[in-house]
Amino acid sequence: RGFSLVETLIVIAISVVALIALVNLFLIFNSTNGYQQAFGAAAGSASSAMNALEASIMPADHVLASHAFSGTTYSSSATVLVLSLPAVDSSGNIIAGVEDYIVFYSSATDLYRLTAAGAGSTRVSGLKKLSTTLSSISFTYDSADFTLITNVTADLQTQAQFKQQTVQGHLTEQLYLRNRPLAP
Repeated sequence: RGFSLVETLIVIAISVVALIALVNLFLIFNSTNGYQQAFGAAAGSASSAMNALEASIMPADHVLASHAFSGTTYSSSATVLVLSLPAVDSSGNIIAGVEDYIVFYSSATDLYRLTAAGAGSTRVSGLKKLSTTLSSISFTYDSADFTLITNVTADLQTQAQFKQQTVQGHLTEQLYLRNRPLAP
């Protein structure tokens, strides 16, 4: 004795419902995972870029009005930051009379840090891409006179797309130049 037609149709119907539920569960999981990856890209990019800004601004001596890097002059503005830092040797000691120069600038959705290390400095000269999801960056200075700047407020926004959703990261931080010489 085998299965009747009604029993077979019931088993097929239950199997189809279970299969539809599994496919729907997979699609929801896949969508959630993609959204989380986009969120991680936006938030992680903002965080790592802000960490790079902190690591450069805090040990800086000065915010410079402008500086030439390999023949290209960068000028500090609301979207560009040029810094002068004391060069440090491999023992962590400041090298007297030697400066390292760093500029942060953006191009489209990319944020870059360009470093020109002085002779004997442990910093490495070169260009590093800090973010590929940049939406906007702005720098605010506590003085219009670059020789008097003691802190910089960095406002960084990133965004990533997933399907029709835009995921954003936004960080703002006020950073003080710790090596800023005192005014006479």
